[in-house]
Formats: sequence, structure tokens, C-alpha cells
Amino acid sequence: MSRLVALLTDYGHKDTYVAQVKAVLLHMCESVEFLDLTHEVPPQDIRAGAYLLSTAVPYLPEGTLVIAVVDPGVGTERRAVAVQARKCTYFAPDNGLLTLALREDPPEAAVVLDNPRFHLPAVSATFHGRDIFAPTCAHYANGFPLAMLGTPIDPASLQTLEGIEPILTPDTIRTRPLHTDHFGNVIFNLREEVFLRWRQPEHLVEVRLGERTLPLVQTFGDVPWGEPLAYFGSNRYLEVAINGGSARHQLNLHPDTELLILQKKILHTIPIA
Repeated sequence: MSRLVALLTDYGHKDTYVAQVKAVLLHMCESVEFLDLTHEVPPQDIRAGAYLLSTAVPYLPEGTLVIAVVDPGVGTERRAVAVQARKCTYFAPDNGLLTLALREDPPEAAVVLDNPRFHLPAVSATFHGRDIFAPTCAHYANGFPLAMLGTPIDPASLQTLEGIEPILTPDTIRTRPLHTDHFGNVIFNLREEVFLRWRQPEHLVEVRLGERTLPLVQTFGDVPWGEPLAYFGSNRYLEVAINGGSARHQLNLHPDTELLILQKKILHTIPIA
């Protein structure tokens, strides 16, 4: 029976890093099938990796094995972990990369991958994707239980990313970017469900980028060509775009950019007879 292994990394496609990871898996477990989520996470950008991984999780088949590697701390004291969740099992550095995925797919058990029996014989200090995550994933796919791969830990002890959630008050939301997509649309850390719980009836909402107010609309064509807009995208996060352009470049958006969302009660006037 084949096992689906989904891969997300910041390795890119210029080098052979992705191929080496796949080769280890195929050598140890010939029945694996691969789904490349992306290998174009911006280098060392854990926040973007966490977001991108979370967008794929709802669509992965139950039982998928996920290797996720965005690992600026490779070779340090940061833990390499495997996390068995309700739907998928993840092999990743314990650096917050799984924060948003595990919000979608609650963890049930976790181990530190510290049993060298399940690593490659020679482990590089800089390539744990090939030397630790790939072989432990292959052993798991071959039927070895999670508890044999390393020391059990409380899933609550897994690292989470700081500042991954927006800041809410009754009248305002402050939200920052998570990722910029291929089109230059900038995805912020405000989920639509959070916005809808926050929004009060009979209140007017404004989205402010500095001194500019952005229209909150449904889609690109709701504004003229070349104009900016805010909308909740297909992954149900708030996004800022330019109709026909790149919001990142044309609005000079960067990781520390803050959007301010305000709501004000609509005042109804009573006509004088």
C-alpha cells in the first residue's frame, strides 16, 4: 500500500536538495508517492512557511505524511520532531513552522527524533531534511510506531510563533503580513472567521494603510484597474492587492507593515417632519 508524503521546504529547485530528500525516501520505502506543496518558501521565512503549510492541510488526504523544512536553526539545539495529529503526521523542526497547521489539525502525540537508529548513518549538521526527517518518515511509513522514533514529548511543549495572531480591541484590529504570493498580493494574519466574530452589526468598517483607506470588497474587479483593494482571499485570510498589479511593490508593503481596521457605529438620523 502506498503512502503519500507531502513536502514543503525553502530548498528551491536550483539545487538537488529536494531530489536528495526524495531519493532517501524512495530507497527506504519504494511505495511512497510524493505531493510537492511548495519548495519556494522564502529562505528562512518560518512565518510564510507556517502560513503556506496551513493552507494545504485542509485538502490533504487523511493519513498523509508531511515533511516540512524551513530551518534556520538546523544543527543547533532546536529539536527535530514528529507530530501525529488527527489527520496527518508531520516531520519538522520544532521552531514554530507547524503552528498554523496544528491549529487546523490538532496534535495527538509527538516525539523528539533523537533515536539515531532511524537516521542516516552520517548526519550532516546542515541537512536534517535528508538525514533525519526523510529516513524517520520512511521508517514510519514502513510501519514503525511513532514512539520508537524518539523520546515522547507533550504536544503542548511544541514551539509556536510569536505575533502570529492579530491584535484585537472592541473597535480596532491591527494585522501584519504573513506572506506575499506569486502575484504580489500580501496576505495578512487576520482570518475571516475572526473578523466576522469581531464585527458588530450596524457598524461601518474601514481598512487603513497609513493615511490611505482601502476598500474592503469581494474580488479584484470590484475596483478599477490599477487600484488597491482589501478582501478575504480563497484561503480566508485578509489580503491586500492591486487590480492588475503587485501590492507588495506598488504599496511598498514589507513584513512590518501594519493594517489598521476600524469599526464605527452607523448613526441613524431622524428626519424632522
